[in-house]
Amino acid sequence: MKFRFCGEGDCPDWVLAEIISTLSNLSIENLEQLSDLVAQRICGETFEEAQIKSLTSTLTNEGKTAVACINFMLTSAARYSCSESIFGEEIQQLGLPKDHAAAMCRVLQKHSAAIRQTLINKSFRINELTSVRDISTPGQTPPNYATLELKISQELVDGLPKDTTHVLNIDRAQIKALLAELKLARDVMQKNENKPDS
Repeated sequence: MKFRFCGEGDCPDWVLAEIISTLSNLSIENLEQLSDLVAQRICGETFEEAQIKSLTSTLTNEGKTAVACINFMLTSAARYSCSESIFGEEIQQLGLPKDHAAAMCRVLQKHSAAIRQTLINKSFRINELTSVRDISTPGQTPPNYATLELKISQELVDGLPKDTTHVLNIDRAQIKALLAELKLARDVMQKNENKPDS
């Protein structure tokens, strides 16, 4: 089946499984409060970790998959401008009880405009590389390699954006080739940026 809140595509299997096994088993009040907290987090407000834990205390893995599922559902519905009534019908078709669906619709109605604006503002900021540092250490870094530390802003981890740091070893010859390709890409972008509008 195709779903409007999924951009006229299929609903991912993991979301379907999470709706049936987890969201349906939460109380209506807990689902609405949890969805509201997730919506606030999507919009850049601080995520109340303690509140999340208390709302998901009956669930496995500290409710991380429930949070990821709600995050997916709300952002997808907002991204594709899905109305609350269609969203409610579709999540009921996926197995969410009617009253649970109504609770999620209330949250979507309250936050959809803010979520949509946040998505627009962050459209080019998911997985944004913020810094690269050479942290090579003689004796620890393999010969002819460099150890780089990459800091990424808003990397999607378990369906939620987080600031992350990655350390990797890369062949020095590959670094030179990568740098040459990046300079070429920059030149092409600058050339197109300076092109007069036709």
